[in-house]
Amino acid sequence: MDRKTLLALALTALVVILFQVLYFAPTEREAYAKRQKALLAQKAPDSLRAESGGVSDTAGLAAPSSTEIEAAAEGAGGETQGQPPGPGAPPVGSFVNVTGATLQELKVETDLYEATFSSRGGTLTGMKLKRFPAGKGEPVNLVRDVQKGEIGLIIKSQKGHLDLNSTVFSVSDSVDAKTGRISKLTFLAIDKSGASVRKTFGFRDGSYVIGLDIELRGISSQQEKLECLVGWSGGLSLTETNMKEELRNISTVSLLGTELFQDHLGSFKKAASKEHSGNVNVKWTAVRSRYFIAAFIPPEGSVSKVISFGVPQDTLSGTRLVVPVSASGVTQTAIMLYLGPIDLWKLKELGVGLERIVNMGWSWIRPVSQVILWFLVECHKVLPNYGLVVILLSALTKIVFWPLTRSSTKSMREMQKLQPEIQKLREKFKKDPQRLNKEIMGLYKKHKVNPLGGCLPLLLQMPVFIALYNVLMSAIEMRKANFVWWINDLSSADTVAVVSGFSIHMLPLIMGISMFWQQKMTPTDPRQAAMTYFMPILMVLFFYSLPSGLVLYWTANNFMTIAQQYIMQKGEKGKQAVEPVADEKETQASKLSA
Repeated sequence: MDRKTLLALALTALVVILFQVLYFAPTEREAYAKRQKALLAQKAPDSLRAESGGVSDTAGLAAPSSTEIEAAAEGAGGETQGQPPGPGAPPVGSFVNVTGATLQELKVETDLYEATFSSRGGTLTGMKLKRFPAGKGEPVNLVRDVQKGEIGLIIKSQKGHLDLNSTVFSVSDSVDAKTGRISKLTFLAIDKSGASVRKTFGFRDGSYVIGLDIELRGISSQQEKLECLVGWSGGLSLTETNMKEELRNISTVSLLGTELFQDHLGSFKKAASKEHSGNVNVKWTAVRSRYFIAAFIPPEGSVSKVISFGVPQDTLSGTRLVVPVSASGVTQTAIMLYLGPIDLWKLKELGVGLERIVNMGWSWIRPVSQVILWFLVECHKVLPNYGLVVILLSALTKIVFWPLTRSSTKSMREMQKLQPEIQKLREKFKKDPQRLNKEIMGLYKKHKVNPLGGCLPLLLQMPVFIALYNVLMSAIEMRKANFVWWINDLSSADTVAVVSGFSIHMLPLIMGISMFWQQKMTPTDPRQAAMTYFMPILMVLFFYSLPSGLVLYWTANNFMTIAQQYIMQKGEKGKQAVEPVADEKETQASKLSA
């Protein structure tokens, strides 16, 4: 394959990867004006957090039973007569818990995470993932605003909103007899009108799934439609050192039926919030960062609308399920939460299509990306170093394509031998392009040379290259995957030093040297000798800021190609040169003399 073809393929690869990066990248993040903040407050009040109100409750109690709810409602002036509070309770105003609850913090621990809850709003104020360290070695905490918390409830009506985040709930728990850990937390609040709100969280070891049961009693209206909003409104914590990639991935994602809606931060510059709804049901809605996700999965067929919102200047995005409130006065729903890493295999196990949130490239490349990820993960079980696994992948790719590579190199060497004859033909038929092309193709045919043979191995490897790029950029398994020495994160560039704000990456320079060496061993048309120096420089610039795992793959590939070419050159020594093409006049003269 000549240098022009190699350059074209390199540029094609550059276009393919840049398109994927730029296509999914959010637009520039400039600060909003005060007018835009006001617009956010007007158009998306459900997405804004209420400030913690001063609720004066006195004594902590366990969550009352249904009988206690009725008794508390009667003591507050409500008339239940043994039945749940009837329709018509006002949805607007303050919701004062009359059970005498106090503000308290509760911690729930499993083998995978440590969750912290507050009785104010029954909200999640901390979600530390034990197996994923943040910048300073502390576990990643998904909750960004620990003061306000997440998974609060808002009752929405045309007249206004009832924000339950400022209400202090009474709390009770259940303990698993085997583990001795909390397996269930129940938050209960009863208003003086007799209306009640109950939130129950369920936990288990070995899973990032948390159950959430919501029960509303006595909250309804015959005059208007009420809705209960539940979701994640404070954004996920920013956990990665590569802030550019972290911000590029911040978005809200929802699956309605089979259609996926993804709203990046930049898309909220014109509208503070977006509503996704229709005749199809909501499968799930989520807010994500580069590697982590907070997802809400409602019961099948129970929710048909979600509200997504974002504040670009604060790098904050959020989403809420819109649960219809029953006019009967009793609303019950069971929501499944997934709060953890964007792990393709764990998300697939949920069976709701949540794995579609993993960015594995275009639809035609996704199967290849998943096979590459599976290979890396399985090999890592035996070879506990992802850098070595990447080198193994490069080696296996070389072995698989060895017959094509050998044929390609042979074709290139034959092309080199034909260059003097091709040059003669060019001089002879320089005024007759059609005849020149015919003669050159005849020369190729005579010597059984395929001028495009050198392209095939590289073209066939491109899907592997692109798939590996997708895996390194998206797979949680690659996060902070160490190799050797300074290469301590295969998902990021290998920075060895920073000089005046410019990062020095060593591996791309090593790759450039290996490519220069490879080019020197490759058959070359003397007229294209300058490409021997130009191509390595171009590829260094291309790879300079890419993940070090991808650069490692290509560098290993280069050294293996050098070894292949050395072996093939030794086997080709002593072979006869191509027989020159006889000049037409000389041929005719020889015929006459004969």
